[in-house]
Amino acid sequence: MDPVLTTLLVLLILATALGLLRAYKRDPCLSDFDDFHVTLAEQDGDLCWGNAEIYSTGMEITYVAPVRAPEGHLEYSFIFYKDQYTALDALYRYADGLTEEQRARRDAVIERTAHPGLLRKMGRRLRNWVGMVRDALLQAVSMALGFVKTRAPGTAVLSSQEARIKALSSEVIGHVGNAFDPLLERHLFSKVVLEVTRQGKKYSYCGWLKNYSSRFIEVVDAQANSAGTRLPLQDYAVDDPRMAGLKVSIRLEEQRLVIINGSDHVLYVRSVEAGAWSRPMGCVLPPGYTADLVLPPEAAPRSARVWIGAIDRFDLVAPRTHAIVRHAAERPDQRALFALPSRSKSPEPG
Repeated sequence: MDPVLTTLLVLLILATALGLLRAYKRDPCLSDFDDFHVTLAEQDGDLCWGNAEIYSTGMEITYVAPVRAPEGHLEYSFIFYKDQYTALDALYRYADGLTEEQRARRDAVIERTAHPGLLRKMGRRLRNWVGMVRDALLQAVSMALGFVKTRAPGTAVLSSQEARIKALSSEVIGHVGNAFDPLLERHLFSKVVLEVTRQGKKYSYCGWLKNYSSRFIEVVDAQANSAGTRLPLQDYAVDDPRMAGLKVSIRLEEQRLVIINGSDHVLYVRSVEAGAWSRPMGCVLPPGYTADLVLPPEAAPRSARVWIGAIDRFDLVAPRTHAIVRHAAERPDQRALFALPSRSKSPEPG
C-alpha cells in the first residue's frame, strides 16, 4: 500500500476513535459523584453546592434553588470546565445532605468497596493490564512509523504528520487505559490515610480508597474530624457570640450572608432561615473556606439564623496534585483483624 495513503488512513482512524472517546469518556473518580448532592471547593476559597452532573468536558452543579446574583439576575447552576480542574480543591459528599435514594446508592458503593466481589477484582485486573501495555503499543506505533519512513524516506506528508500520529496514538490509548499505579493498586479497597494540602496546611482523612485515575483520588466513608470534635448541628444567629469560640463567623454584608470557617474542622451548613424565608443549603464547609448566599428582598436579614455543625464522615474526590495516600490504615492481607461488617449472618451460638 502507498505509504502516504497508509499514513492518512491511520491518522483518520485515530482521529475518529479519539473524537468518540472524548465525547463519552469521563474521569472514573468524578463520575462516581454523578447525580449526587455535592460541594465543589476551589483552591481560591470559593464554594458551590448542588446536584452534580459529570461530563467528559467538565461538570455542572445545579443549585437546590435559584441563586440571585449581586447584579440582580437569577443563576440556576455553576459550570466548571475540564481545563479548570487544576484549580479544584475537592468534591465533597456528605450523607445527611443526600436524598433517600442517593443515600441508598452511596451505602451500596461503600459496601462494594469494603467487600469487592470477584467480578470487580477481575475488572480491575483487566483494566490494569490495558494500562501496562499502553507503553508497548506506543512503542509499536513508533516502530511502524520508522519502518514506513525507511521504505519511503522522502515522504514529506509522513514526516509532517509523524508528531500528530504519535500524539493521537498516545491520547487514544490513554483514554482506553488507565493510569496504573502499583503502589495505589496494592491499597485499593482498603483503608488509607489521605493527606490533603489545603491553603498551605496539611489535613489527613482516613477512609476507603475506592478508585484513582491519572488526575484524581477517590476516598469514601472518610473520617472528617477527630473523635474529640463536638459541634452538634444547631442554629446560630448572625454575630452569635458562641461562634467566636468555635472560630466560625456568621455575618451580614448588606443582603449577603457570609459564613467563614476559621477552625480546623469540617463543618456542614444544613439550612438558612431569615424571618419567614428559609432555604436548604447542604453545604460542606472545609477549614479555611467561606460559604456565602445572597438573601432575596423578602428575607429579613437581621433575623437570619444558620443551622451548622461538625460532621463525622464524608466522601471526597481530590486532585493528585495536592492529595496523596500517605499511610495504609489497613493492609489487604490483614483485613480479618479489623471489625468489618459481613455480608452473611453470623452462625447461631451452640
